[in-house]
Amino acid sequence: MIPFAGGELEARRWRAFENLMFLEETQSSNDLAVELIDMYFEEDEHFPTTVLVAESEPGAHGRRGKWIAPPGRGLYFTFVRQARPGEPISLMPIAVARWLRDALREATGARITLKWPNDLYVGRRKVGGILAEARTQGDDTYVAVGVGLNVLGSAGSLEVEGATTLEEETGRAFALAPLLQSVLDSLDAELASPRWAEEVHAWERASVHRPGDRLTVRKDDRDITGRYVGLSPEGFLRLQTSAGETIVSTGMLAKW
Repeated sequence: MIPFAGGELEARRWRAFENLMFLEETQSSNDLAVELIDMYFEEDEHFPTTVLVAESEPGAHGRRGKWIAPPGRGLYFTFVRQARPGEPISLMPIAVARWLRDALREATGARITLKWPNDLYVGRRKVGGILAEARTQGDDTYVAVGVGLNVLGSAGSLEVEGATTLEEETGRAFALAPLLQSVLDSLDAELASPRWAEEVHAWERASVHRPGDRLTVRKDDRDITGRYVGLSPEGFLRLQTSAGETIVSTGMLAKW
């Protein structure tokens, strides 16, 4: 048993995760994960599937910049996994978002939905996000997937416009250790036996977006506006624009 946030975590039953590292504080678990991948590349060593859990991340960041990750208020972690031959790496972020959403709905009862590309929302307020980064050297590719989840406190205490917490949305103060146990157990089970062919449709079912919704994506200082169609087989956003169907692989959803 491993102490964490006043509770304990058990890792003996995991099939995918091989290492678990706890940090009282790190600037960013994603940045640390990428540094470790690069170090293993330099040493020409295999990096086992590892979870890095931090109690606080003062330098945490997302696609829009800084992410608030104070101690004792949320779950902040990154896992590193080597991609298997032929594995659709582009599906990893949407799959993890969906796995996390399902695990949290079961553990907390919060009515969480997914906003493109991989944010977790309750209604129109963000409760968590995912940031994925990949590193490749030769034939080896590793993916670092970071998770930030607001658990305790009020939405106003976050001082971030449009953000919320699980406590705010459910009226319940969740103990962090058992919640992290539920989340990691679920992620481990999915990673041990991924079903990539099902992930696009599963994400679409869990998404806040419905066919025909008008979306605007900001990409490379320009806006792309169209009607939501769904996701491509690669997990990219499909928009029906005035010029026809457009596939958007990355960007920030500015209006939805």
